[in-house]
Amino acid sequence: GTQRWMLQIGAGAAEITPTTTEGQVTFSRRQFAVWYAGGYRSATSARMAGVHAESAQPLATLVACTARHEPWMPDHF
Repeated sequence: GTQRWMLQIGAGAAEITPTTTEGQVTFSRRQFAVWYAGGYRSATSARMAGVHAESAQPLATLVACTARHEPWMPDHF
């Protein structure tokens, strides 16, 4: 089955925990990786990539967390 995770962001930190509740923004693991790397420069680009949001505000807030940085990922994790 599909696993759901809740991403909570606050005070410069983030926490991911398993959940059964519906989120305000829903995306795949691949879309999460793009967001985490700063690949979505706007809420519109995230929507065009298939990220689902119940309304514009939660998606805009999520994108704003990473959009101010240039997209980047280390070569090795």
